[in-house]
Amino acid sequence: MANIPIAPTTTPNPFRGWVPFWLKTVVAFIILIPVLLINGAYTGSNIDVSSYLGVLSEDINMAYYASSAGMAIAYLIIPKVKPIATTKTIILVVLLIQVLLSLICAETAYVEIIIITSFFIGYFKAFSLIETINILMPALSPSNTRNEFYAKFYPITLAFGQLSLVLTAELAYMYNWQYMYYFMVLLLLFAIIAVVICMSYARRLVRIPIKDIDWLSFFLVSACYMSVIYVATYGKTKDWFNSPEIVFATILIPITGWLFIRRQFSDTPFIDLSVLRNRNSLVTYILSFVLMFFASFSILISSYTTSILRLDSTKVNELYLYMIPGFVLGAAICYYWFLKAIRMAWLIFLGFACFTISIALLYFQVMPTGLYEDLYLPMFLRGVGMVALFVAFAIYGIQGLTQKQLIYNAFFMISARSALAPAIGSSILSNWLYRLTQQNVNVLSQNLDTQNPMAVSQFNTSVNSALSQGWSIEDAHKIATNALYLKVQIQATTVSIKNILGWMLIFGIILLIIILLYFFQFKPVRLMRMGNDMSG
Repeated sequence: MANIPIAPTTTPNPFRGWVPFWLKTVVAFIILIPVLLINGAYTGSNIDVSSYLGVLSEDINMAYYASSAGMAIAYLIIPKVKPIATTKTIILVVLLIQVLLSLICAETAYVEIIIITSFFIGYFKAFSLIETINILMPALSPSNTRNEFYAKFYPITLAFGQLSLVLTAELAYMYNWQYMYYFMVLLLLFAIIAVVICMSYARRLVRIPIKDIDWLSFFLVSACYMSVIYVATYGKTKDWFNSPEIVFATILIPITGWLFIRRQFSDTPFIDLSVLRNRNSLVTYILSFVLMFFASFSILISSYTTSILRLDSTKVNELYLYMIPGFVLGAAICYYWFLKAIRMAWLIFLGFACFTISIALLYFQVMPTGLYEDLYLPMFLRGVGMVALFVAFAIYGIQGLTQKQLIYNAFFMISARSALAPAIGSSILSNWLYRLTQQNVNVLSQNLDTQNPMAVSQFNTSVNSALSQGWSIEDAHKIATNALYLKVQIQATTVSIKNILGWMLIFGIILLIIILLYFFQFKPVRLMRMGNDMSG
């Protein structure tokens, strides 16, 4: 059994002496909830925000992905700040900055400002998240293992992510899109009050380590990540390489990436690239990318529910709530895995099996006459698979790493899983769907002529229906033509979605075979002890 202990380091108790253990846990969750919910842009209300500001929905997606990029890059700065600032100082400063940034997002009329503030909201989010995790460790993991901690922690974080989608959609629908920012400000202020009352004063002199940070490396990796996200998000909208902006961003990716990597071979590297030489870690980053590509099939579900089932965005966002029971079951499975000390390879296989079965169900259920209720089980299985894989990768990927390498492991993990993969995966699937739909529309339209009895019957039925409602013969023909085109569009979209799902299903089956052949030839990974970092 690969039981790798990590020697804990001594950290001062951030709470006042009178605060009992249960209240420490409550305060930690009071801080954690707004930290998990906050974003610079909320995709649940992207239609309302884009309509109000007169921008594209891609602009809101860009801001959302920028938040994840900022969060990943923050893990390169945390080692510089952590030794010189207390927990209370870090949390208070971060929460106050996020209040300010949320107010800026609520009041601005410029999407560029929302994108920039989103990056920094994600950046500061990482600082408060890692401090809150350190507080919650004793409460969530009495066994002092990452297995138990992650089996309880990841379902919470993933559930709040789905709740955020629904909450923003409901607030935007019932009131205004800015209300989500104001709601977050209230939660942040409440968390600040709890911190001030329950946490002890900082007794160490705090200095900002400006000179200790390699700002050129920070700029290069930020520019590289934002360029990747920009190309992936705006590629289809700007017609790819016909756009000078897309060409410039594409050229920027290898240049900034190469300069960043080259700089890390200096005497004082910004990041420890030796993490990439660890076999478990590298495999985990690759599979984390694949995981989020699979998770991007929500693009297909969104297209299916809006274009074929004709449901509004609020109903689509509510569908994600059915992942929460999946998170609960996934957590129970992971906890059972921990109790029985079963190897992580089986949990990885189970997670991808859930995604593969979910895609198979969608493949056979997607049809023009499909039901909204048919999507419950695929979303439930998606929830089970996500929790299982998040927990398994967090444990499997750190085997063989030293304690100093763990924080850099978090950078690579979040980069692959949260910053780059969602943007690239969504771009691939949305472009694939768009191209296939256009091809299928052309193919199906070729048969729409007077020689097609079904088309003629459909057209005549629509004309007669319009005439009976009092429309003129000219308008009736227009209505019938539009109705016929809508039928073609629905059929083309259905065929395209099933085509993509079919290829994803084949890829999922191949991946399961690869997992069986690859992982089980190595020494098992079962339990991982935890130190006070918990950054994996």
